[in-house]
Amino acid sequence: MRRLGSFLRLRRLPAVLLIGALPHVPHPAVADAAVAVGVPPDVSKSGYAYGRNTNSSDMTDAKERALNNCRTAKDASEDARRLCIVVMSFHNQCIALALDPKAGTPGAGWAVAPGRDAAETQAMAQCIATAGPSRRDFCKISDSACDGN
Repeated sequence: MRRLGSFLRLRRLPAVLLIGALPHVPHPAVADAAVAVGVPPDVSKSGYAYGRNTNSSDMTDAKERALNNCRTAKDASEDARRLCIVVMSFHNQCIALALDPKAGTPGAGWAVAPGRDAAETQAMAQCIATAGPSRRDFCKISDSACDGN
């Protein structure tokens, strides 16, 4: 599992998490996954883009699909889509994203863990930690998926 440390240090993420992920039907023969994000210098102005892929036939395919999903995220700014990079790849685990849905608020978090509950708990903890005292109660899970079985 690889993480992009600077992404986790961002404290001023926008409230709208732009999800460019396409739904994929799990298949027992495939179990590689990846996450890509695009984070411009002024996140409060440009937002950021996000894409994920689960249950790919191999890690190269998972990374390419996550990157494509990020680069084609519907509501993401062009600045954010242009900066998309793969920040994590994983195998037989779950991913969850949490955010404060109000525009211009900093609460957001994501996590990969062995199970959906653990991933959601960790993503919520990150959102609460970045949301600030007046917005932490507004964090909610915005996306979660498991790779493999």
